Amino acid sequence: MTLERVVAAPISPAEPAEPVVRSRGGRFEFLDALRGLAALAVVIQHCSERLWPGYFRFSQAYFGLGEFGVFVFFLVSGFIIPASLERGRSLGAFWVGRFFRLFPLFWACLIAALLLHSINRYGLPAGFLANPVVNFLANLTMMQFFIGGWDIQVVGASWSLSYELAFYLILSLLVIGGLNRRSVPLAIAALLLIVPGALLPIMLLNGPDSNLTTRSIVLAATLVVAAVFAYLAADRRTALAAILIAAIAVPLILNQPGASVLTFGYFATMFVGTVLYRMTSGEITPRRAWSVFLFAITLIFGVSLFVQPVLDPITGVWITWLKQPLTIIPAYLLFAAFLLLRRYSFPRPLLFLGRISYSLYLIHVLILDAPRWTTPILGIPATWLTLCTWVAAALLIATATYRWIEKPCHTFGGRMIAKIDAK
Repeated sequence: MTLERVVAAPISPAEPAEPVVRSRGGRFEFLDALRGLAALAVVIQHCSERLWPGYFRFSQAYFGLGEFGVFVFFLVSGFIIPASLERGRSLGAFWVGRFFRLFPLFWACLIAALLLHSINRYGLPAGFLANPVVNFLANLTMMQFFIGGWDIQVVGASWSLSYELAFYLILSLLVIGGLNRRSVPLAIAALLLIVPGALLPIMLLNGPDSNLTTRSIVLAATLVVAAVFAYLAADRRTALAAILIAAIAVPLILNQPGASVLTFGYFATMFVGTVLYRMTSGEITPRRAWSVFLFAITLIFGVSLFVQPVLDPITGVWITWLKQPLTIIPAYLLFAAFLLLRRYSFPRPLLFLGRISYSLYLIHVLILDAPRWTTPILGIPATWLTLCTWVAAALLIATATYRWIEKPCHTFGGRMIAKIDAK
């Protein structure tokens, strides 16, 4: 069996597919609406924490609006990426599409950040400046968060893109191994890994505590994953692809720079999104899908109870067990609500916000060192004027980059995919 046949394997629905999801221009409306709200949440979070220290302390201690938005994004990705991957195209075509979807705008933002830094309008972390050439190359891969963490990241909001890219690598391995449609056990396994994942040290390859033992663990895990998926592959070509993907994905993921419980939580969230996609396509029953969803919420709450308070070094507030459930569970509930409304139309402004959401997500951090209003106008406080100005500027710039960078690259990528499919 060739790789193309694995990707295009027919669906064996558990029951007739549910009513068609409302779409516009080939895009699911409920997903675009969610993307728009998620991007706006991240923008408001980052702008507000710069302007109001009290809000920043609240968001660190109780409810992180930006983190809420990121979890919505992860659920959206978990829902739609398997659909894109299983559209009948080869893995090569999928990755070409993802490249032209993500990288051109990301690279443009990297260059813009460096130019803004040169005129003192954008701050770069000290870790990046310590070795700018190597760290810039690391950022070009979009996996910079797994390579060096926050200390080398140029575009502040791009850390989540490293997880997105890692998720694509994981899905590619599952496709090669013919396991991609086993979404319920995969989601449950990912959720259960959250607990032992909390015990995994950070940055096993190049962290402060890395040593021969931790690197040996990474090597052993890589060899095991590569061997398993090479064995499951249909032919030699896909076996080699599995070995290459495992050699990239496993070391990077195990080198995660933050708390392991969050790393596994991010991936588990994406797999929960995939389970809900399988439900809408009729591959699994709603009862099974919503059971997984409720299990995820229950586990998130249960694991949070054992989180030890941590003193945030920036705001000086204690981050307790309340923060994660108050932030993550509402993201799950919002996704569920929009999923239940998937047959209905959504307001066009919200759909437009969803179309430009990737541009908005990346662009907005580049304006946070822009000039601020210093005096009120017509009784409106200067901080509110600044917030409105920053948000409006982010929306205008994101609209421009969507039109002149994203869309042309999407079109070019589509032509490339057509050529690949024609072979």
